[in-house]
Amino acid sequence: MNILFFTVSAGEGHNQVAKTVADHIKNRCPHHNIRIIDTFNYMHRHLHKIIIETYMKSIKYMPALYRFIYNRSEYTDSSISDVSEFLNQILLSRKLSKLLADFKPDVIVCTHPFPAEALSVMKRKGKINIPLVTILTDYTIHPSWINKEVDYYIFPSETFAYQFQYWEIPKEKAKFFGIPVDEKFKNCPDRNQLCSKLHIKNTFTALIMGGGLGLGNITETLNYLFTYNVHIQLLVVTGKNEELYHYLSKNNRPNVKVFGYVNNIDELMSASDLIITKPGGITVTESLNKELPIIVTSKLPGQEERNTEFILNNGIGMVANSPNSLISCINLLKEDQEKYHIFKQNMARLKKPNATKDIAEFLLSLCTEKNYTVDII
Repeated sequence: MNILFFTVSAGEGHNQVAKTVADHIKNRCPHHNIRIIDTFNYMHRHLHKIIIETYMKSIKYMPALYRFIYNRSEYTDSSISDVSEFLNQILLSRKLSKLLADFKPDVIVCTHPFPAEALSVMKRKGKINIPLVTILTDYTIHPSWINKEVDYYIFPSETFAYQFQYWEIPKEKAKFFGIPVDEKFKNCPDRNQLCSKLHIKNTFTALIMGGGLGLGNITETLNYLFTYNVHIQLLVVTGKNEELYHYLSKNNRPNVKVFGYVNNIDELMSASDLIITKPGGITVTESLNKELPIIVTSKLPGQEERNTEFILNNGIGMVANSPNSLISCINLLKEDQEKYHIFKQNMARLKKPNATKDIAEFLLSLCTEKNYTVDII
């Protein structure tokens, strides 16, 4: 059986979701043929660099403009559709057709709206009839994800069911499996042993993160905490931001431990009592699985603002927009045990620890019948 994943390297989340599900299937069924395509890079290497750099710079240096475009497109998505149609015609259609004809996928999975739209164009024109599955990677439904040619949508939560009628999504197309993350986030290690392994104290601890790219206001957050002399242990993960890692590593505070890009976020979460972070879809999901209350101190415009709304609306975290607010949030979670446990109970209700397994099994079930066609154009 052949399974083809399409993703986009805009941040870490889209790639991580594709890799997580693909790795699970490979480990369970090594005889299956699986391939992950980074869509823009596959289209054109230089175009990929331009698009990703433009995206990253826009959210960093022109967040208001990006927010305006994102918010406006929540009501009408013709711009995304038009761009996909154009790129499909001039760059992608012929290459995609050959890829699909050579690989002969039994199912196609998209973890980003652009390839989902491009493949929908092909289905719309009768070029393919391969089952098309879209996995949403944030806690929101943006119209760029919605294409009538998509056969199944994998949503992060049942809380989005009310939007089906608005977006005209047939109920039979919706699967509420959640956002897939590594199954090690299901583990519940002994905290004493884990703290000993990590060479930290087993005391009230805040994990500070900025996503895989080390974005967000990590330095400002730490300065607030240092200024107010908060008496908690701080674990700081800088991700791939090496400059930030080297800068923070120079601190000599005994209650602060700095990590770079690590593969044991699950352990750091298990050793922590709360997380201070930007609300990327993967980070929110990992925190949910660990029942780790969230404090949002910064957020990228667009989807992370919607993730923040999900956090607040479902009672799994708080937002701190000022130093005083951050200190208040930390003290509330530290001192008010009843409030703290309400957050954890809400997370236990919302989390979907079997998402990766459920999605993998669902995809494999779609592979049982080969009933596709691909036209070379």
